Amino acid sequence: MGRTQVQPSQLQPAVDATDAALSADGLSVVGKARVPAWYSMGGLRWTIPTSMRVSPYVFGGAGFARLTPSAQFTYSAGTLPGATPIVGDDVTSQLVSLGDFAQPQPSTAFMFAAGGGVETPIAPHLVANVGYRVSRVAADTPLNAQSMTLGIGYRF
Repeated sequence: MGRTQVQPSQLQPAVDATDAALSADGLSVVGKARVPAWYSMGGLRWTIPTSMRVSPYVFGGAGFARLTPSAQFTYSAGTLPGATPIVGDDVTSQLVSLGDFAQPQPSTAFMFAAGGGVETPIAPHLVANVGYRVSRVAADTPLNAQSMTLGIGYRF
């Protein structure tokens, strides 16, 4: 299970359009999109048998990601009906209640990952590990992530 921040590529244009529409009406705000994601995955890892000290491995996994997109608008200048904010105030709830912006709904999407690496013993019961992983969340706009890992593990 993990938590991450994914790129808000699909939400940011709507936030930018809201900024522009409000600016045309004399209200200046700065909008920022965020898409936090919680994910959980299960999978298999296979260590390739070798007679060497270094053991290569491959793995694959599948699970689900819960995407919770949101936007935050910060007041810069102008008149906001029903409020008297100061520069820097969060005015998101006022814009939502006025109907100027609708927060997107959370969604759940299938996720999978694959990768590989090598591990080698460095002391009794200790191993060093280097790996590479690629993940994909099959959301409306698919999200791809790559990562390198470096670690030390304890073997019982």
